[in-house]
Parts: sequence; structure tokens; C-alpha cells
Amino acid sequence: MTQVELAEGLHVVIGGHFPKCNTLVIIDNEVVVVDPGCGIEDLRAFLMTQNLTLNDVGTVILSHIHPDHITHAVRLNRLSRCRIAANEITTPLFNDKEKMKNFLGFDRTNPVRPLWEKLVNSRMFGALEDGRVDEELQNGDKFALGNCTLRMLYTPGHLPDHMCIEILEPNLVFAADIDLTEFGPYYGHPNSSISDFKDSIRRLQHNNYRGLISGHLKEPLIEDYKTALAAYQRIIGIREDLVLAAIMDGAGSVPEITLNPIIYPSLTDPVYLQFETWMIEHHVASLLQRGLIEEKKKRYEAL
Repeated sequence: MTQVELAEGLHVVIGGHFPKCNTLVIIDNEVVVVDPGCGIEDLRAFLMTQNLTLNDVGTVILSHIHPDHITHAVRLNRLSRCRIAANEITTPLFNDKEKMKNFLGFDRTNPVRPLWEKLVNSRMFGALEDGRVDEELQNGDKFALGNCTLRMLYTPGHLPDHMCIEILEPNLVFAADIDLTEFGPYYGHPNSSISDFKDSIRRLQHNNYRGLISGHLKEPLIEDYKTALAAYQRIIGIREDLVLAAIMDGAGSVPEITLNPIIYPSLTDPVYLQFETWMIEHHVASLLQRGLIEEKKKRYEAL
């Protein structure tokens, strides 16, 4: 179990890279867990160091609907009867997992759906279990926790329901999947948006925090986050240049572009090929909108 203490009563239990995530734990007048995607035994072990148990969790807050960020929410609710809080977009998706699957692009017509479900159930077990959100949040809503106040900040792009959680004391922001990893921004679903992601990055850059907490880095606190966000956003442009180069070299369709993977170095798993395909589709749409390519006879050509 690895944890980082950011301030008195404010901790991150490290989950690291997908299919886990970092979990924020706030110990104040109640125990609040944000994005319970770290190892459940790691969370249990950390709480024991604070003379607490999983039964002491009072509230779980979800930043968005991705399985690696909601993994243990239902389990914690069953153990402690804690309330689950999520924003107004996430709530109906958490309450109805079929809606969640459709939202993520894995409706019943998608042939990759069974493989995605198998991935989730084998590596993020519990994420697809039935559960209910108790408190619905909106942009700007605040949680007062005695010595600590949380404020919800919508940051769509990664997914339409993605939000960050500002920690007003001591002026930090939990950025969830605006995670500043070397992989770069992830927008691998049909309803993800490159332009919204860029807007959300700019929104964080314009705010003056003491630091940004990543949902996936093993050293989660980034103090020079404005510089890191600029480098993170540049990865989007690098990918787009590579997509344009592939089209200039004769790749006239998304399947042809993905023959030489741009997002993932090796595509041996159909689920990751699906993610790659959706991300490439977003880049192709961006290139069309910018007038850098055109579609002729159902094939893309550079202008």
C-alpha cells in the first residue's frame, strides 16, 4: 500500500495506471472517498493506519462514470451505508448500467461489448454492479467538511460527465482523468470531445491552485501543473499531425490509419483497437473541420 499525505487529513491512496486509479481520502468530520478505484485492500490498509475501517466511510464522490473510477463504490455502500454522490450526468448512468454502456459506446450492437465487459469484470470487478446515487451534484456545488471544503468543477472532453474536485483548503484540485500522464489525454469514446478537452485544460490553467492531483500518476501532486498541462495538451497536436501524415501517405480510411497504431503502440486486444478507432475518428473529424483533409468517394485525402 502506497499513500501520499497532501495536508492534514488529506491523502491519496495510489492506484496508478488503468485499470486502477488514485483514490482521494479526506478525513475530517466524516471520511470522504473520491474515486474508489485503488486496490480495495490498499484502501483498507490505509484506513487501518488512521484507526479507521471501510465501515467508517461516510461519502463516496465520483468524478465521472469510467469503470476504473467507480470500481468499489457499490461495495463501500454495502459495507458502510455511505452515501454516493455524483454529478447530474453521471447519476443516471451509475443508476442504470445499461445506460452507462450505451453512453460509453458499448451498446448491444457493438461486437466488442462482450470483450469490454469481460475486461471490466476481470480487472475492475464491481464497476458494473447495480447501485444508486444518493446525492446529485451540479457544477459549482460545495461540500463543507469542517476544515475542508470541496467544490465541483465540470471539465468535459474526456467524457461529457467528467468533473474535477477543487479542494478549497488547501487550494488543490483533484483532476481525475486530466491526469498529466505520459500517455496523454484520453478521448476514446464516441461522445468524447477533443475541443472540450482543450477547453477544460485551459480552464484549469487559468485557475491558480497550489497544485494538481492526478488520478493516475504514482507521484500524484504536480505543483507546476500549468507547464505540465501545456505539455499534456501538445500530445493531442502530435497525434493529429501523425493522423494527417498517415492520410498524406495514402491511408484513406480509419481502419487503414489504425493499421499502424498512433495512440497505442501495439493493438493485440480488440477492446483497445476500439478505443484507438474512436480516438482516430475524433482526429479525422478535427482535420475535416480545420479544412486540412477532405472526403472524396468515401476516402480521406489531404488538401
